[in-house]
Amino acid sequence: MQESIIKDEFEENNENREEENNIVSCEEQPEQPEKISARSYATLLRKDTINIIANSTVCVFQWNKSWYTCYFCKESFINIDELRRHNDIHTLKELDDRIISQQNRMVKIEISQLFCKICKKESTSIQELRNHLKKHEIHFNLNEDLLIPFKINQNLHCQLCNETFDSFWLLNIHMNKHYKNHVCPVCGTTFSNSVLLTLHKIRSHRIWRCIQCDVTFNTKAEKKTHDISIHKQQIKKKLRFPCKYCQERFSQENNRTQHLVDAHGLPKPEHKCQLCFKVFITRSLRNNHIKNVHQKEKNKECDVCHRLFYAKSDVTRHKVTHTKEKKVACESCDTLFATKDSLRKHIKRIHTNVPIK
Repeated sequence: MQESIIKDEFEENNENREEENNIVSCEEQPEQPEKISARSYATLLRKDTINIIANSTVCVFQWNKSWYTCYFCKESFINIDELRRHNDIHTLKELDDRIISQQNRMVKIEISQLFCKICKKESTSIQELRNHLKKHEIHFNLNEDLLIPFKINQNLHCQLCNETFDSFWLLNIHMNKHYKNHVCPVCGTTFSNSVLLTLHKIRSHRIWRCIQCDVTFNTKAEKKTHDISIHKQQIKKKLRFPCKYCQERFSQENNRTQHLVDAHGLPKPEHKCQLCFKVFITRSLRNNHIKNVHQKEKNKECDVCHRLFYAKSDVTRHKVTHTKEKKVACESCDTLFATKDSLRKHIKRIHTNVPIK
């Protein structure tokens, strides 16, 4: 990993300020740094995480079926020391991109060899390292980060309670017990640390208020629909795609491409799907088609057990199994189940003649 120091810089976005003016705090609204929006809070959280990784010898990793896996390129290793040496080939740019793409998911790090990259001083914990890095004028915006520390050596022990384990697999399972304490008091969703719970509360349980008629809404989308239908408000789309031949701008790449064909006589691009031979006007449309039709990717992760799913809706349905709340009742025997899928399996197994709804 390259040894440059990342300098933090924060500018609050005007759009975020306007959104905050329309928010009514709920009773369970979490405490957060003054005048920092949810989006900005998440940004600062990622920056602090990157600062720790970039300026120390922590070894970032993932765990997959008895293998330590590279956080960046997914190459697998049996030994954590081999992965630590391998990590040196990856750059700060890759780290930055990866942290952003993970959307505030927790990052596993190995800290048995924890040194400051600037002066080589050793630390025994992430908090000790944080305090030391401040002496090098490295600024931290928050008191928390996205890191889950492990010490992987002969005596595998939990960094939170010092319980020891015979294998990393058992230690990894044990860590989930600590993080199940972070439960949203409003909806019961569980999170792996207090920071993610805070972000969830800010994003999911705030109330949006119409400043013209004082009506409140649970979601930004509901408020936007109200603004359009009741107040005839025109919602401006972000025109991120300019035409290089005229002053026109477009909200979508495919609209700009079609404009270049119709208005400026450019040949119509043909991006062909090699699996079904459908043709698309942009590469991104073709790639989305392949991803959604031919190779649905399981890239939506449950933040409790890290199981992967095709869609966010699948994750939402699955996460009910972690709350142990059973709300779906069998009409034949009144047995309660956490999900409709569990109910269907029960009906198929026990009540074979009952139609499955």
